[in-house]
Amino acid sequence: MTDLLKTFEGLDITKYANIVSQKLKINQDIYYYDNEHKNYYRGLQVMNQKEAIEDRSFANQNEVIKTIDILVVESIYEGNKISHAFAIANKQALTGLKFCPHCNSKAFDPKDKNYSRDYEKHTIKCENNEGKIVKQVKLDYIQKPFVPHIMQNKTYQYLFANGRQYEFKPTQYFITYDLETVPKIVNKKFGKSSYQ
Repeated sequence: MTDLLKTFEGLDITKYANIVSQKLKINQDIYYYDNEHKNYYRGLQVMNQKEAIEDRSFANQNEVIKTIDILVVESIYEGNKISHAFAIANKQALTGLKFCPHCNSKAFDPKDKNYSRDYEKHTIKCENNEGKIVKQVKLDYIQKPFVPHIMQNKTYQYLFANGRQYEFKPTQYFITYDLETVPKIVNKKFGKSSYQ
């Protein structure tokens, strides 16, 4: 047995975490410790994949999947990297962050001055979306043209911020645009190959 233990190379946590999740029908949040920043962080989230069979009973469809929090601590002993896994009873006490109870992915720092506002806003939104992330595009109230070659110019940024953009003198070989929108199309056809 000792020969087997000496030659045992260990398990790949990412590979076997998926297998364990499927067998035990659980979700896993795996946390690690960052020595450089001296804090704990969630490095891996393993979700149980529901089977494609849809003729299960109604009770099984509403089944809540349990989430297990695991802390993996890595150390080096005699030149070998050793990992130890621990079950986490209170992840808020470990990480110092408050997690959303609905999606379990968004974390908030209780020491932040806007913590209560941000936490309240997110939990209401997350509760309405049933814990699912819904991506929405937010457009600016005033539309701005996308011209990075102009907006990333330090001189133009300074002049634009101070309302003096009319003083901007373009350099040679530098193309500037004057974009305007009109309520109706003026030129429907110009040339033989262009139609609108």
